[in-house]
Amino acid sequence: MTAVHIAVILWGENTLHATRRATIAEIEEVFANGPVIRANLRGRVATHLAVGRTDAGRPVVVAFIYRAEIRAAIPITAWEDR
Repeated sequence: MTAVHIAVILWGENTLHATRRATIAEIEEVFANGPVIRANLRGRVATHLAVGRTDAGRPVVVAFIYRAEIRAAIPITAWEDR
């Protein structure tokens, strides 16, 4: 698997769905706090999962599409990791 290097988080049409269980700030904090990133299951909309914590320590998983050519993450959904 190639390394995932995220330079930017792109918000767009899916923002409302992506932020149903975590805020924009929490999702951005997960990416900023050095999450564990792994490939998602085949056939899923999101290509990758970021597993990490917010600044407040809340464990969150963010499912996102990775666009390697622009080093961007497009959040699809997020949830609290129990």
